[in-house]
Amino acid sequence: MLEWPKILELVAERTSFSLSREAIMELEPKTELAEVVQELRLTSDGVRLLWKHGEAPFGGATDVRQVVGRSRLGGILEPDQLLPIGDFLYCTAQLKKYLGDDEGPLAELARGLTPLPSLKAEIERCIDQEGYVKDSASPELARIRSKMRTLASRIRDRLDSLVHSAAMVKILQDPIVTVRNGRYVVPVKAEYRSKFQGIVHDQSGSGATLFMEPSFAVELNNDLNVAEQQEQAEVQRILKRLTAQVAEQGEVILGNLQIVTDLDCIFAKARYSRAIDAVEPVMNDQGRINIKQGRHPLLKGSVVPIDIWLGNDFHVLVITGPNTGGKTVTLKTVGLLSLMAQAGLHIPADEGSELAVFEGIYADIGDEQSIEQSLSTFSSHMTTIVGVLEDLQENSLVLLDELGAGTDPTEGAALATAILEHLRSRGVHTIATTHYSDLKSYAYTHSGVENASVEFDLKTLRPTYRLSIGIPGKSNAFAISRRLGLSESIIHTAQALLSSEHMQVEDMIGEMETNRRQAEQDRLAAERLRREQEDLKNKYERKLEEFEAERAELVDQARLEARRLLDETQSEVNKILGQVRRMGRDELEDSVKEFREELASRKEALGKLRKEKPKTSGPRNLKPGEEVRIKSLRQNGFVLEPPAAGGDVLIQAGIMKITVKIEDVERIEATGVKAQAGSRSSGTSRGHLAKSRTIRSEIDLRGKTVEEGLTIVDKYLDDAFLSSLGRVQLIHGKGTGALGEAIHQYLSTHPHVQDFRYGAPNEGGHGVTVVDIHLPS
Repeated sequence: MLEWPKILELVAERTSFSLSREAIMELEPKTELAEVVQELRLTSDGVRLLWKHGEAPFGGATDVRQVVGRSRLGGILEPDQLLPIGDFLYCTAQLKKYLGDDEGPLAELARGLTPLPSLKAEIERCIDQEGYVKDSASPELARIRSKMRTLASRIRDRLDSLVHSAAMVKILQDPIVTVRNGRYVVPVKAEYRSKFQGIVHDQSGSGATLFMEPSFAVELNNDLNVAEQQEQAEVQRILKRLTAQVAEQGEVILGNLQIVTDLDCIFAKARYSRAIDAVEPVMNDQGRINIKQGRHPLLKGSVVPIDIWLGNDFHVLVITGPNTGGKTVTLKTVGLLSLMAQAGLHIPADEGSELAVFEGIYADIGDEQSIEQSLSTFSSHMTTIVGVLEDLQENSLVLLDELGAGTDPTEGAALATAILEHLRSRGVHTIATTHYSDLKSYAYTHSGVENASVEFDLKTLRPTYRLSIGIPGKSNAFAISRRLGLSESIIHTAQALLSSEHMQVEDMIGEMETNRRQAEQDRLAAERLRREQEDLKNKYERKLEEFEAERAELVDQARLEARRLLDETQSEVNKILGQVRRMGRDELEDSVKEFREELASRKEALGKLRKEKPKTSGPRNLKPGEEVRIKSLRQNGFVLEPPAAGGDVLIQAGIMKITVKIEDVERIEATGVKAQAGSRSSGTSRGHLAKSRTIRSEIDLRGKTVEEGLTIVDKYLDDAFLSSLGRVQLIHGKGTGALGEAIHQYLSTHPHVQDFRYGAPNEGGHGVTVVDIHLPS
């Protein structure tokens, strides 16, 4: 009813391999507070790492349980079964490196990974990417294959001489050498069989051609077959040795597999969190719910967020309002967000949202009438509710849609009231939607129960989808009918049929709604004025800081000018003193020396008056996601990590991550805190983003000449550097290897290149070059 499987499917789409996908699809909410908090903490750490380091390296991750199991049962693994083991160990090593320097909970989890580099290296040494055992796998295999190549060459040389000789022109069907049953043969015309000395191994479908092995080639072919058998035996010995090593490390590999699966599940949750702009909720086990600006994660387009709370002053909430007004969506949002949080998923809401850990979440939502089972709407709802009440636990959340609907209104309202009273008396947290007016008064006369309503705009005759807690829904039947053109006389007659008490209640609800809307408008106006006042305050504080800085700079300039004048004066005095000495006028010399000492004392006093510019301390309590301005660069950005002990803060400025001093940062007020830097950054950043949209992280050079390829690579590396791509792939193919070698020579001298290497097995091997680029700091 809450569409939980759809959420699991959305998360599973973001996993990297089959085993983690299976784990996500089997994900269930936890009921222990400590476990839920830990799962949410891991997801938050995954989001942090994705922002800080980019995607985690899960390339090569695969389910190797069957392969490891076969090795431990004594079976010999084939090359195409050993290759996934090598790829998985490569993935393990990359994840260990990705999380190696971090101090978060995911890094703690990754410390249990054991990459087994020697086993990975041995598999790569013995088996190539096509699944062929290399000659270098053992000296004996290299010797046997060398012998096989020599024998095959001798046989082909002699057979080539035979088929091209003049004597064989009439005897042979075609001047070719082929293979049948593992032996080299030539095609002989059937009528010349008696004239050709050799052994028949096969014939054509028509019988006109016999594939015969010449007598002189029999011994050579025999030697070749023996060598092939020796080759197979040696290959099996090598595979058996590798299989034994896999079996020996089986426990370690399976342990790595479990950790990699757990990490991939956590990063899938983190990727989903970023996709829906979600946050980590505050969890409690006292039944408190306080969702701020919550959005249903499955709704598309422009979604009206809701604020809903439960568990402090009341634990039963009765929602009334028009059909299609958002009552059912509100129920599903609360239930689905509770399930997500208890399963370790972030929720699409604002920071500070709070949810409770429930032992059970029960829902009766939608119309489940069945023609086959002869169940009406009322019967289907009541069957579900009976099952809920039988299975109900104390610490539970119950969601009831259109409670008591589908039967006589009087009896339905009485049943709904009784069911709510039963749940209220047991202290069960309940949210129910209804059309019955009797339930509005029930909420006013019983403690622990509160009314709520979904708004309706009488001007447009459309619901606004906003939830108002504390105010019951008002019947809008007369107002809607009047706007649609129903006769006033009919409307007056209908109103006269209602009791005076009912009309008074409706008028009271209407007045409450009017007052609430006015209060909301006043609150928004006050909030706007407060923001304007804060903006003005910050503006004039900045101007004061600029004024003080300018004043200090002017004073410093004045002091420097005074020092310059003193230096010039002292230089002049020294010049006069030299002249006096030459003249021998002792009394004048004494006078000038005294004057020079006085100037020196004044200079010293002036230097003491000089003050250092006051150092700005920078903003305090910066949080990840907060928008700031880098003063020295005149560029806006978003905080990725809080300031470190040394006063440095990591900022995302456009597509660049920059570490700057806290003194060089100022907070930008009244700005959204989500990292949508692409739409709000400076012109430079927008230029980089525009470039990054058009450039990919790989380029295909296959089919290019060396000169063409190097020209393309030169321009591509410049574009990648400007787009701050930290790593790119150059796809040049294997071919003759000339293009790859030329590219490597070129990269070794390129100023933007930090490092380069051939691709890993899962990246394309020697057909791809992976380049790490110096990023602008």
